[in-house]
Amino acid sequence: MNTNLLHNLINTLITAIPALALFDWTPFFSEATSLKIVGVLGLGKIMINAVRDGPGGMVRPQPPVEPPPSPDGGPQ
Repeated sequence: MNTNLLHNLINTLITAIPALALFDWTPFFSEATSLKIVGVLGLGKIMINAVRDGPGGMVRPQPPVEPPPSPDGGPQ
């Protein structure tokens, strides 16, 4: 499993867990437990970034996103 897939999975859990607790759709954990789980998941994401990119990589400016190629294949 690559780190991007893991980040997407964690983002989904960070969104889903509080939503389930907010609407009282799950009897598995309380709102306080939900907050703790989301906090640990967020901390996990930071740790993954620190290991993968290093502390300097987390504050480095991101490279620009290249525009998609034009439909006719020519320059834009």
